Amino acid sequence: MTAVSRDKTKPAMGKIFQYVSIRAMYHLMDHLSFKVSRCAEVLDSALVQFNRQTGIPDQILRWNERGGNSVAPLSLAGQGRIIVDITEAFSPEKGNLLMAQIVRAKHEKESAPVVFLSMHSFSLDVPMRVEIPLRAMLKGDQDLAGTYTVYLHALKSDDGQYHVYYGITKRGWNVRFMEHTKAAVAEDSRRLFPKKLAALIDARVAELRGEKDSRPKLAGIISSICAIGLDKDQALDVEEYLVDKYSLATKHSNGLNMIPGGREGIRLLHQLSGSNPENALETDSREAAFDAHLARHPQIGVPKPGVSAAWNDPAYAEAVICGRDNRLSADQVREIRYLAATGFDVATIKLRVEALDDTQIRRVLAGRTYSRIR
Repeated sequence: MTAVSRDKTKPAMGKIFQYVSIRAMYHLMDHLSFKVSRCAEVLDSALVQFNRQTGIPDQILRWNERGGNSVAPLSLAGQGRIIVDITEAFSPEKGNLLMAQIVRAKHEKESAPVVFLSMHSFSLDVPMRVEIPLRAMLKGDQDLAGTYTVYLHALKSDDGQYHVYYGITKRGWNVRFMEHTKAAVAEDSRRLFPKKLAALIDARVAELRGEKDSRPKLAGIISSICAIGLDKDQALDVEEYLVDKYSLATKHSNGLNMIPGGREGIRLLHQLSGSNPENALETDSREAAFDAHLARHPQIGVPKPGVSAAWNDPAYAEAVICGRDNRLSADQVREIRYLAATGFDVATIKLRVEALDDTQIRRVLAGRTYSRIR
């Protein structure tokens, strides 16, 4: 454990931070209980101390200023994953208090530095954590206004299970969680995510009242920003990959996404709703449209809508994934992988397969898109 910073004084108005972008933090922390200005001071102080020890915050800042991921991945070889854990606690005398700790987690599979915002739900008495890429909170990164975010909500139950849901939003990602919570508590939604959240909360409330209840109970919530600062196409590609790999209900027992991610989910939702496929639904309205479909078709089994089951057929998935304009064909995808394996660079591969651009090639090779094509 390194670089500990405690919130002892109120931040001065108009304070200039060495590392933190206060504008980005307001964007990323909308609707959270943290006071953003105070959190920014604690984070910046911890990074100043950490930089004296390692020089890593300066390195990340320079990487941001050079263009970040759009130029090259951040390389911090041998450091483990850097986690800045900012914990919010409450004191009757002093109110909300913040403490930041920076750790280097050698066991973590992920490598991108991250900020953990650790909180506690007083009403349910369960821990909550928000995970945000560190680079997105620092100076030099892109303006996040008007960009898309891919997020994860993981509901932990007291039997040790995690139930996961991925989504996209152009608005505040936490606003979407508030809407999911409202759907769970007040709207009796039939979608898996709000139904599971409502069931876990109901069992937890019963437990707090001292009632005997054998149902799994809510034990914690983790929300994570998986990708940020994306255009719509990039966000849809990332969501398509993550939902298919981790959270599509027909493939994963603890998955809470009822339809495929990305454009394939939008396309299938159009088929379900009978609307014109040319009029693409906004990503934030998919849940409402799916709720309306479930209300019109109560015979559909909630865990496995029939259209979603078809997604498990590789031939069907290939036809849908590659079946529209501006998409690579299955043969092109296979050729990209073959050429890369035999040593060709991205620029040459793009010319050989007549791809749209270098980014399209890189996403295929990274497994972010076309993962179902074999």
